Amino acid sequence: MKKLLCISLILFVFACASDPQKEMEKAIVGEWCNPYTYQSTGELKGFNFKKGGVCEAINIPSLELKSWEIKDGYLIVKGFEVTEDGSKTEYATKEKIGQLTTDSLCLVVQEANPRLAFLYLNSKVIKERVNAQK
Repeated sequence: MKKLLCISLILFVFACASDPQKEMEKAIVGEWCNPYTYQSTGELKGFNFKKGGVCEAINIPSLELKSWEIKDGYLIVKGFEVTEDGSKTEYATKEKIGQLTTDSLCLVVQEANPRLAFLYLNSKVIKERVNAQK
């Protein structure tokens, strides 16, 4: 009986120690690209989420991104949008993380009908899974 109690207590401690938000933050670090853009143009366009909350746009000259964070299941990205004349305006998005795996990231922009979501694939697997039109 004591062994069962000890095992239950240990499992409870591990369950409480797991922080889903921290796990999401670890999983999102890396390069994420739009598979539809890659399929139609052969270009990798998307986001590079770095440790410490630093974010960069990949092949999107109109975005000068600075930071990212996950809060309450939402991905928040901030930076600047750069116009053709070089002027900058603040840029910020807050999109719900619908799904996050090692290979794919689905961001829900609009929950209501029609539901609008963006799919990104990890740049490590996109070339294996998507055939680019050349």
